[in-house]
Amino acid sequence: MTATEIHPELVRRAQQGDRESLRALVEAAYPKVRRWALVRTGDPTEADDLTQDVMIQMIRRLDGFQGSARFDTWLYSVTRNAATDRGRADTRRARILQDPRTVETLTPDASPPPDEGLGGHDVAGRVRTLFRELPLRQREVFDLVELQGLTSLEAAERLGIEAVSVRAHLFRARRALRARILEAQPHLVEEAP
Repeated sequence: MTATEIHPELVRRAQQGDRESLRALVEAAYPKVRRWALVRTGDPTEADDLTQDVMIQMIRRLDGFQGSARFDTWLYSVTRNAATDRGRADTRRARILQDPRTVETLTPDASPPPDEGLGGHDVAGRVRTLFRELPLRQREVFDLVELQGLTSLEAAERLGIEAVSVRAHLFRARRALRARILEAQPHLVEEAP
């Protein structure tokens, strides 16, 4: 168990109905779920909504957690499934809205995303944009390994994939981010001696 993982004893006490433990569990889980939701959605508002959904599911389904895996792994799975379900609903909604038989036509908001319009001066905003452009699995792996400090094995367990797949996705994510950053900022390329 890593230092940032939710302690099994806290989960057990919350399952037994201890209100303070449940409150502490929610406080410990919220930032993790919010981070994972942001990685999955790439949008802070969507991540907030998804986080709320997951927290409600966590509380409702807490009795169903058997402890056969780490709580963080279970919680990540709940988050991933909720994001997938939300994505399916969004896809269905988009198909309905694009259907010519749909009576009401909605026009998308024409305002640029917050990262745009800064003239490239906001490096962190540019990196966030590049991160969102990565395929979902690469975003998940990069976040878990590079940003949260999990090992390849821990990330593999959390994602339900093999460690070798984690390493492959991490390699591709690093390569893609580096290439995109250097493409956008060619002056960062080191000159050979």
